[in-house]
Amino acid sequence: MGLLTDHVAAPVNALLGNMVHAAAGQAFLEWTRYRDAGELHRQLVVPEEASDRRTFDATMQCAARIAITHSISQGAAERIVDTAVALRDRLPKVAECLRDGKLAPRYVRVIVERTDLVLDREDQQVVDTEIAAALRRRGSWSPSRIRDMVDRSVYRVDPDAVRARRKAAVDARGFWTEPLADGMARVEATSTAEKAIQISRRVDALARAVCDKDGRTLAARKSDAHFCLVMGVAWECQCGSDDCDAPTIDDAAPAPRTMPGTGSSMTLHVICDLETVAGDGETPCFLDGYGVISPAHLDELLTEPGVTIAPIGHSDDPLAPHTPGNPYRPSTALDTVVRARSLYCDVAGCERPAWVCDIDHVREYDHDNPCAGGQTCPGNTGSKCRLHHNLKTHTDFLDDQTIGRDGRITSVIITPEGLTVAGPAFDGTDLFPALKDIRFTAPQNAPTAPGPAEEPAPTRRRPRLADKHARRQTEREHNCRTRETEEQARASDPANDELPPF
Repeated sequence: MGLLTDHVAAPVNALLGNMVHAAAGQAFLEWTRYRDAGELHRQLVVPEEASDRRTFDATMQCAARIAITHSISQGAAERIVDTAVALRDRLPKVAECLRDGKLAPRYVRVIVERTDLVLDREDQQVVDTEIAAALRRRGSWSPSRIRDMVDRSVYRVDPDAVRARRKAAVDARGFWTEPLADGMARVEATSTAEKAIQISRRVDALARAVCDKDGRTLAARKSDAHFCLVMGVAWECQCGSDDCDAPTIDDAAPAPRTMPGTGSSMTLHVICDLETVAGDGETPCFLDGYGVISPAHLDELLTEPGVTIAPIGHSDDPLAPHTPGNPYRPSTALDTVVRARSLYCDVAGCERPAWVCDIDHVREYDHDNPCAGGQTCPGNTGSKCRLHHNLKTHTDFLDDQTIGRDGRITSVIITPEGLTVAGPAFDGTDLFPALKDIRFTAPQNAPTAPGPAEEPAPTRRRPRLADKHARRQTEREHNCRTRETEEQARASDPANDELPPF
């Protein structure tokens, strides 16, 4: 299975690779478990399921066997059986991806649940084939990208399945509380995605309206802020200091629109085709902070007050990539296109929504000599959350991205030891291919900065940051050569999708 025979004192990259092989082994074992559960169902349930009206029917008894032997709940065992049957009958190619280590076990249930309303046998086969093909791409997956990829496929093949699932979900919204130990309780509610985002942002804004000496954690402040917003109770910092500069926010204040989180306006970004806005299209849309939504859901959002439609790239004229007179700062058009293209943070596995991320120059912008590289343009900008932006800036982690022949952006992250990790395998261009057709003018380089004035020679040959940038450039050139070698190899053997680098 490619595992190390001795891990003691093994190189860092070898240990990381060993862990990846172990994860693939876990996927294989999980596939084995589902395969066997499916065989149990075939032997124990299939012969009787058409006529079995017993309360403790064959399905329940089959799951009970699994529950007992695994020391898990009945409900968990029934989910195993349900998943196993779905993989066996509806999603056999997805099951093969699990077997081959191309699908993490934690995503299996997501795929099964989000495809369960596709009932036509031929449609099931199409969805199964499309999802399996996406899973076998070289790249990384996160829960949100898996969900969006599956929803895209289901919507293309059987829009009614999406509509039916959404209607059932909206009808089932609710509110409830659950008692916990130690005098605590949990408050839960389900609502439409846009309402949940608004509630979350208001709670977060109010929770942050304290000084640095407030002893509560952010999570605790959010709990208190939620109570204050619901009950109309004044919000106060709990630092206990007489000279605290955080204001007391009273729900009865004469100017409620100045209250953090209570009267402030907020923006929800929805990406869609203009034809869909006009009611003539059936392309799924994307709600930032949530994921794929249907045109019917978009129609509901368009009826909300204050909606603004801002077309991007609908004319034949190229767009400016940066603001006038400042070749470093992205223009509004480039900012929007990059976020729509990324959907989330570009770092593998990160799920921070694009509109709360930073627009990052992949190759660092040279403020002293902009002509030297790192220009503000579509091919050199990406979406990164503040954490990963700072990780790249202040550590030895590197990133790179290239534009393929099909116009698709491919990104990678390089660890300090030189291990290259592929970026997202699913992005906004899968949902909105027209993003690749939007054209920008060439960036306007500022004049070369004058040479340094006469001064004593520095103690280093060049600044530490310059050394770091030089190493990054060397790594990128190596990555580019590797990619070109791989493309040449693929051109000579198109059927081989397992060529290096792995």
